[in-house]
Amino acid sequence: MPRLSALTPVLTEVLAADDLFDAVPDTVYFVKDAEGRYTAVNQTLVERTGRTSKADLIGRTGDEVFPGALGRRIAEQDRAITLGGRSLAAVLELHLYPDGSEGWCLTWKTPLRDGAGAIVGLFGMSRDVRAATEAPEETRALSEALDHARRHLDRPLRVADLAARAGLSAFRFDQRIRQLFGMSAGQYVTRLRMDLARDRLRNSTRPIGEIALDCGYADQTAFSRQFRKIVRLSPQKYRALGGG
Repeated sequence: MPRLSALTPVLTEVLAADDLFDAVPDTVYFVKDAEGRYTAVNQTLVERTGRTSKADLIGRTGDEVFPGALGRRIAEQDRAITLGGRSLAAVLELHLYPDGSEGWCLTWKTPLRDGAGAIVGLFGMSRDVRAATEAPEETRALSEALDHARRHLDRPLRVADLAARAGLSAFRFDQRIRQLFGMSAGQYVTRLRMDLARDRLRNSTRPIGEIALDCGYADQTAFSRQFRKIVRLSPQKYRALGGG
């Protein structure tokens, strides 16, 4: 059973959102313990997984609830968050459901910490992307290109190359990114780099110069300049404050 004793001190407000998200049919909301088992879900998740009540999901892991590759991917994501402290921000994913239906969504997940800073679980949500249903094959290729970008942030990433990987013109690629994320393709890649930087600064003691290289910057000065521009703090200050 979920270790609610570890979660209880930090879940009062998070669990209160359970009922709030019941009123949002295009969004799946969930809380999990450190082993990736559901401790709270909204009604949308219950319905999309073919269950009859929230109790049918409590205590189960993602790979017990979702079929095949999706379940394995969810379990891997959860372990990266609860063991490594990583977060996910607006990741474009295709969800497959037990009834055979599928749908594109943007997923957010973040660690849930106790008063001492230890990770005791995670909470997150997945919001439907209606624009993705207009061109499903194009969206699938776009998702693969964005996944490539996330896995290779230590390298130069040209928008034209990402567009080609998705089989799109640079203009169409940028247009789709703006539809989905409300920013240009170039801004989106920069945000991915900054998300990784914040994770590294929060969850490791690695030198800032090494983190700069991880995030695709040739030197620490260029990295620090970009970080300060977006986060409004220097990397050193952000780390000292424990991630803001």
